[in-house]
Amino acid sequence: MKKIYLLTLFVFVSASVWAQKSVSTMNAANAVMTTASEEVVAIPEPNNRAPFDIIWSQDFGSTGIGSIPTGWTQAGANQIWKKTMIGSTGCFAGATPPTLASPTASNGVLIYDADSLNEAVTGDCTGATYAALSGEVISETIDLTGEPNVRLEFRQYFRLCCSPSTTFLTVSVSGDGGGTWTDYEAKGTTGINSYNPNGQLYSVNVSSAIGGSNNVKVKFKFDSGLGVYFWQIDDIKIIEGPLNDVKLERTYADFSYTDGGFYTQTPAGQVAPIGFRGAILNDGFQAQTTVNMNVSVTGPGTYSQNSNTITSFPLYSRDTLLITTPTFDPVTVGTYSIVYNVSQVETDELISNNADTVSIKVSDTVYARDYGIIGTGITNSLSPSDYVGGDVDGSQVATLYEFPAAGTITTASAYIANSTQNGASFDFVLYNIDGTGSFVEVATSDIYVVSTNADKNKWVTMPFITPGGPYPVLAAETYVIAVRVYGAPGFDLDILNDLTLEGTQPPQTSFVDAGGTGTWGWIQKAPFLHLNLEAINIGINEKDIQNAVLHQNIPNPAVETTTVNFQIVKANEVSLALYDVTGKLIKSINEGNLSAGMHTITLETSTIDAGVYFYTLTVGDQILTKKMTIMKN
Repeated sequence: MKKIYLLTLFVFVSASVWAQKSVSTMNAANAVMTTASEEVVAIPEPNNRAPFDIIWSQDFGSTGIGSIPTGWTQAGANQIWKKTMIGSTGCFAGATPPTLASPTASNGVLIYDADSLNEAVTGDCTGATYAALSGEVISETIDLTGEPNVRLEFRQYFRLCCSPSTTFLTVSVSGDGGGTWTDYEAKGTTGINSYNPNGQLYSVNVSSAIGGSNNVKVKFKFDSGLGVYFWQIDDIKIIEGPLNDVKLERTYADFSYTDGGFYTQTPAGQVAPIGFRGAILNDGFQAQTTVNMNVSVTGPGTYSQNSNTITSFPLYSRDTLLITTPTFDPVTVGTYSIVYNVSQVETDELISNNADTVSIKVSDTVYARDYGIIGTGITNSLSPSDYVGGDVDGSQVATLYEFPAAGTITTASAYIANSTQNGASFDFVLYNIDGTGSFVEVATSDIYVVSTNADKNKWVTMPFITPGGPYPVLAAETYVIAVRVYGAPGFDLDILNDLTLEGTQPPQTSFVDAGGTGTWGWIQKAPFLHLNLEAINIGINEKDIQNAVLHQNIPNPAVETTTVNFQIVKANEVSLALYDVTGKLIKSINEGNLSAGMHTITLETSTIDAGVYFYTLTVGDQILTKKMTIMKN
């Protein structure tokens, strides 16, 4: 039971860049989530509070099993909030019910177990007749008189289904006893059909909404369009907020594009200078001064650079720190660690949200948007059948790749999950995104059939057979590689999805065509779906002084004709020669002086004997050679 309703996209737009503005109390981005554990401590006396001291708390220790705390109330259509010691008990909980791992979980947690209620009502563990569920639980009145600077925190564990547009976890606060509410979205970047980190700490600055009020209430609302799965909460607190807290909310590494998503691996031939951005928030209780960001890179090459400086950063404001020059240019194949760190003149009282570290890799041939790490808690499976209408032949899941330079795509790869059913099959489809944003099919692979368990739980790599051989691409073009499934609905094919990056990629980088009709919708996933490129003949640090890059002929083997694609970096004299294995010259073509860019030479092979040959491209004083095969009908 895992279905998602999609918004169809025909034009792809970039994600919004943070701009400096005053923060609305309705803005959910005030929230931060971490997985660090902490103990509930005694409530200190008023008038003697330091940052992070507890003003009010609730850990459900005195609440009866199946009940809610004294003074709390429920509202909404389905009032099923209750204390539990065992977590979710619905059809989709598995053999071991998932239970929130909070510091005080031993005395119980509060749960909205939608899956369990739907199972009890329908008796249907397929989820086919599950109904939408929505319910709220509201705290007793809390007095925050004399406390203008406050944060709300709680531990949570949840899993959601089935549509991002109809499934919500909302925490709300009211300063007038429930007359008006300020809402914050609690699910963050966790994707549909995925668990969030167990014991995750949700923390949100609520000072502008309820600070100083003597009539405060806190509300938790579960709202699911299809009525699954659950939300568990514990260790709810209102604490004294920090005075000085600049939060690094999101980091960006801009390769040859802006908001084009994050590449974990980039082939050497596609590396471009990298600029950096950091979206920041003043989440303390006073203005901050001289705020900037440093980005340092270590690995085969090193780099350290500071961003622009914000002289005065007002309370609750947002802005973006930029490093556009000098950029970082990876010059060697290998893994690079990128560390972002924000600082200001004031001593930051919550330094855990000041920094972020990511890694990227320059590879010989692999283009990837996932880290490719296989293990429990790091990955889950992804299938077109996860989406409404996707359990039919021809449904596809896809990932987008941008090409700053010309190159040749040789093969595509996907990691076939162990949950794939024997009898499922798939092929790879390569699409070019044209000027209108449409997906234009340009190449396909053979079909891979999962017959036994030996055919799954591994990477599967296949070349393109239509139009035949490697596929050349031009600079500044965009391609999408898709897994197209067959055998549905009886046989489900799953590929792995990287949970560490799920929800962090811009939405226009991964897609699903549920139904195989060519109607594409975006998904915030990071599937193990790679493109593999032809290795360039030169080291990346030498490429700027070379004259040309020669690609494999297409098709190879050749029958009647074949084409040779090559790129030259500046105008030059160009010729092509074909030799047999003895070194005898078979054919010579003089192209004269050609301009910089990608070029194609077509060879007539119908009159040449079958066999193995070598073709040599001469560009100025550079000579490049590759092997081809000629066959006869």
